[in-house]
Amino acid sequence: MADVTSVQSSVLDQYALVDPNKTKSNEMGRDQFLELMIAQLNNQNPLEPKENGDFIAQLAQFSTVEGIESMGTSLDDMSANFKSNQAIQASSLVGKHVTIEGKTDTDLNWGEYIYGSVEIPAGMDNLHLQIINEKGDKVEDISLGYQSNGESRFIWNGAQLEFNDDMIDIDLSKLETDEEGRPIPHAEGNYQFKLVGTSEGQQQEMAISMSARVDSVSITGGSELVLNLSGNETTSLLNVKQIN
Repeated sequence: MADVTSVQSSVLDQYALVDPNKTKSNEMGRDQFLELMIAQLNNQNPLEPKENGDFIAQLAQFSTVEGIESMGTSLDDMSANFKSNQAIQASSLVGKHVTIEGKTDTDLNWGEYIYGSVEIPAGMDNLHLQIINEKGDKVEDISLGYQSNGESRFIWNGAQLEFNDDMIDIDLSKLETDEEGRPIPHAEGNYQFKLVGTSEGQQQEMAISMSARVDSVSITGGSELVLNLSGNETTSLLNVKQIN
């Protein structure tokens, strides 16, 4: 009479997965798991066979682990695609002016606009926009009176100011004029901006954010996108408050 274990082994051996070219690894893959399970079937006691529930539990556990690994790979792929899309979007900013959170100074270049953004608290009155040149001289102290609380935006070209889409009256007589009598903007260079106002009898300065031109985009070793701005400045894409 043939040995029951030998007969069972010869039948199950045909389903064994063997790859002689497979390199060894400390991690168990699908093929290694199936080989181990078949080996268990080959060597189990036929009189006390392993319960089907045990094999089902092992298969379920392996499937769960494999699913988690597959999900991790998918998340990595999604992250790579997201960073790639970010880089493409960031490259579209080259040549444009972006408002940078917390940036209080910027360069004036004739023929270009300077953009600013400021958050005005409730109850603030007697607002003044002060513009200071590289030498520390206050070249403009523009009265804005009362403005609604919330975010306000303004545009300056070195001579004229637009605040919340309204043209502000500015004394242009201090500026030189060209041959046709038109005012010549302030000299090109770096300017500091401050917005001050009065609340409950106390003068306060509000947080302001100014713009800069994006000259190029870089990607750091940590895959962070960095904007290279005019004036040899850099900032993270995360600091961009507005694209102008």
